[in-house]
Amino acid sequence: MVREKGISQEYLIRMTFSLMNMGKKRKLEDLKEMKIVRGVFDEHTLLTLYRLLNKNKIHVRSLIKEGKESVILSGLTKDKEWVAIKVYRTEACEFKTMWKYLVGDPRFHRIGKRRRVVINSWCKREFKNLKIAKEARVDCPKPLFFKENILIMSFIGKNGIAAPRLIDIIPKNPKRIYRIILENLRRLVKAGLVHGDLSAYNILFFKNPYLIDFSHGTTIKNQIALNLLKRDIKNINSYFSKLNVPVKDSESVYRSLLKLVE
Repeated sequence: MVREKGISQEYLIRMTFSLMNMGKKRKLEDLKEMKIVRGVFDEHTLLTLYRLLNKNKIHVRSLIKEGKESVILSGLTKDKEWVAIKVYRTEACEFKTMWKYLVGDPRFHRIGKRRRVVINSWCKREFKNLKIAKEARVDCPKPLFFKENILIMSFIGKNGIAAPRLIDIIPKNPKRIYRIILENLRRLVKAGLVHGDLSAYNILFFKNPYLIDFSHGTTIKNQIALNLLKRDIKNINSYFSKLNVPVKDSESVYRSLLKLVE
C-alpha cells in the first residue's frame, strides 16, 4: 500500500485504464502488484471496480471529487453517456459513525459492526434513497447500479464537466432556486424520506438545483429523522438568507412538511 496523500487525476486514469485492460482470468494476487491508494482502492475494491467497469462497458475518464468519505470519478459508457462513479473509502471513512446512523434506519437496524459490511450498506442505502427520490420526481442523480462499496449513477453536468455545487456559485435567480429546493424537499418527505445532510454543499446547479449525497438519508420512521429534517430546513434557509432571499420561517416549513406524513 502507498501512503495516502491525495489522489491525482493522472494516477486514477492510469490505474483504471489498467483495470480495463486486464484479462478476465487475472487473479487478485496480480492486483497486489499495482500501487494502490490506501483507503480507497484496496485490493477488493479494485477487483469490484474492474468487474463493474468490464460488465457495463464503462471507461473512467477523470477525477471529479476526492472527499473524506468517498472518491467520485466520471465515466463514459459504450453508448457515449456520462456517468458518475462513487467509490466509498474502505479504510479512511468513519465506519463507526456510519453504523450509528444506519442502525436507526428501520431498513438497516440488524446490520453488524464489521467495517466492510457497514460501508457496503452505506452505499446500498444511498442507492435505495436515490431510487425513492427519483420515483418521487425529486431532482437528483438517477441511480443505475451498485456493487459493494461502489455506486454508479447518472452524471449531472455536460461533456464530462460536473455541475458546480451551489455553495461555489452566485445564482442569478436565488428566489426561484429556493422555491425549487423547497418543492424537492416536499416531494422527498411525502415519499417518506429525509435527506439528512442537505445544504448548499450537497446541491449541484445545472440550470436547476439537484440534490446529491443521499447516504445520510433515512426513512421518516427513524427516531432522529425529524431532527435531521429540521437541520436540513435550517441549512437551506441559512444559505438563502445570506443571499437576501425572503425565506419562509423554518418552523412553519417544518410543520407543513410534517403534515405530509401524519
